[in-house]
Amino acid sequence: MWKILTALLLALWPAAPSCLAQFTNALLQNNSYWGDGKAEFDIFEAQIARYGQPRPAEVLQILVREPFDPKQSVKPDDWRRGGTLAVLKFNQILRVPTGLYVYQQMHSNFWRVDNGQLQKFSLTSNDSCGNTFKEGLRAGEQFTYTYHTYWDGMADGKENVTLPVDGIFYDELPWRVRTIDFSKPGGFQIQLAGSTINSKKDTFTFQPAKVSFSTNERAIDVAVEHAGGTDHFLLDRQFPNLLREWKAADGSHLRLQRSLKVDYWNYNKPGDRERALNDPMLQHPD
Repeated sequence: MWKILTALLLALWPAAPSCLAQFTNALLQNNSYWGDGKAEFDIFEAQIARYGQPRPAEVLQILVREPFDPKQSVKPDDWRRGGTLAVLKFNQILRVPTGLYVYQQMHSNFWRVDNGQLQKFSLTSNDSCGNTFKEGLRAGEQFTYTYHTYWDGMADGKENVTLPVDGIFYDELPWRVRTIDFSKPGGFQIQLAGSTINSKKDTFTFQPAKVSFSTNERAIDVAVEHAGGTDHFLLDRQFPNLLREWKAADGSHLRLQRSLKVDYWNYNKPGDRERALNDPMLQHPD
């Protein structure tokens, strides 16, 4: 039913133009992959840099298509509600031990399916010292950025962030690199802002970054050269171009351990993690 609804939304909702360099919406709009009502659930063994040192961690990246109420900027309880958008939601969940205590963070992105534009992002962060919540909501070519942190001088506030042409946020990259049009020659420029996965208020400064890629029989290596260094993303060459490995400029390193296509919200009982991981019908092929 949601597959049919998505097709109707894409046909009826007026699409705003997208100006994002060499990215394509083909994977985003692929109903055979996203229209089954299930999520792509990727489990990464990771080394996440905190305080200048990599820390062993597990990172989850979850992608799922769902309806989105633009008036409330949330998923509606009734998917038949008029005026909704189809979005792809990306949750990145990090649990990073740091000595005696732990960082627990989740960052979410929501891209419109019709044009690929980022509609919303949000972050919750708990680092055992305090709680932080941040949110960005799109309004034309700006984001209304709201923050609530536990830091002195940045307890809470709101400001506008203007997107330049070809402007994206660093935390979009794990998905954006999978949507590059690899049929065109590698090498193009974007304007890149820094990550918001931290506990403090952000100052978003968009700076030029170069995206390039090379391919072999099985993989695509995407390099993103930016002000902080170079990130490398290793993707499957074949559809759906799964992210297999991510070497970040700050020393963080993610390696894919398991990838499932699963309605994970129905796997919430004791033992369900093992049940899902042992079900061959849920596995992406290696």
